[in-house]
Amino acid sequence: MDTVKTRKQGNAVMVTLASKFEVPEGKTYYISKESDGTITLIPKIEDYFVNAKENEFIDKEDEQVRGFEVESRLLDE
Repeated sequence: MDTVKTRKQGNAVMVTLASKFEVPEGKTYYISKESDGTITLIPKIEDYFVNAKENEFIDKEDEQVRGFEVESRLLDE
């Protein structure tokens, strides 16, 4: 298992990741810290639907429920 050492840079604490982890420069990550101290980096995925054409992602299951409407009412009606 690899180890890294933190270092102070201005008001931030930095962690350097080795190039073997293939973390691209300029990539945005979500970061979280668990109660046990575990720090997780999750890459932010760009919205791949942003340039989608209308109905481009419709499949057979979507077609089966086209026009489906939910009807609801209170239990004491």
